[in-house]
Amino acid sequence: MDNPIRTFDRTHDMSKIDGCNTRGIEYRWQTFSKEISTIPVGARALDFGAGSLRESFDLAVRGFSVTSIDLNGELLGSYKSDYSWPDNGTTLELIGSDHLTDGLSKTDGKKFDLVTCFDVLEHIDNPRAVLRELRTHMKDDGKIFITVPNGRSLFEIAWRVDLMIAHATNRYLRPGEPHVQRNSPGKWRQIVEESGFSIRQHEMEIGFFVNTAAALVQLPLTFGGRVLRKLGVNVDAASLSERICSGRRMTALDALDRKTKAILAPLYGWNLFVATPKQFA
Repeated sequence: MDNPIRTFDRTHDMSKIDGCNTRGIEYRWQTFSKEISTIPVGARALDFGAGSLRESFDLAVRGFSVTSIDLNGELLGSYKSDYSWPDNGTTLELIGSDHLTDGLSKTDGKKFDLVTCFDVLEHIDNPRAVLRELRTHMKDDGKIFITVPNGRSLFEIAWRVDLMIAHATNRYLRPGEPHVQRNSPGKWRQIVEESGFSIRQHEMEIGFFVNTAAALVQLPLTFGGRVLRKLGVNVDAASLSERICSGRRMTALDALDRKTKAILAPLYGWNLFVATPKQFA
């Protein structure tokens, strides 16, 4: 059998529980790690939309027994072999399902102390329904960690236009590729709260100046690369963008972001949420 194609391989990236290396900056945050420290060792965690299992591995190392759900069980198994899983009494269960929420029915009624939902909801037509379903699989005092993009950033505005063009031209879209949700931070808060959760923390990360500069470089390279490939010219837009968006330029912009966050936080690239189920919601 052929090896499954690894489209979004993050095996060598930072766990998003602690941060993310992106736009030429090593971002680090404590939004999630502080909350994890309050959950007992040996608790159950659900990695919903587990992708390349980067966060699943991190959770296992921290002492959680992990259930990982994504669209392709074979691909999950391929990623599993890339890690040295800890021998610390924890368990790992991999569930592949054509629809993420269908995978929840295969968890044998488990109730989870922690759910991670990183970079998932923006790909889903009805995020409220998914969050409500996740809530039913959480303990009453459980926590959910969520990351979603800010729909007001230049990247997201451009991808919105690109998705419209893709639909108009019948261009093939890889599973999990398009962002179908383009919500502001305030709208994301509303969605989380209306889904039966109380928000404990809502932080904004990936600074405005860094994110915008990266978009101004990456977007023309990405769209131009498509045109060139149709003409038979192969261009690695992602690698070229990484080389340009690195070093002192991005470090200087990151410093500017830090000084202006109090003003520009609503325009930052990512939302980070920590939430708990509302009682009797």
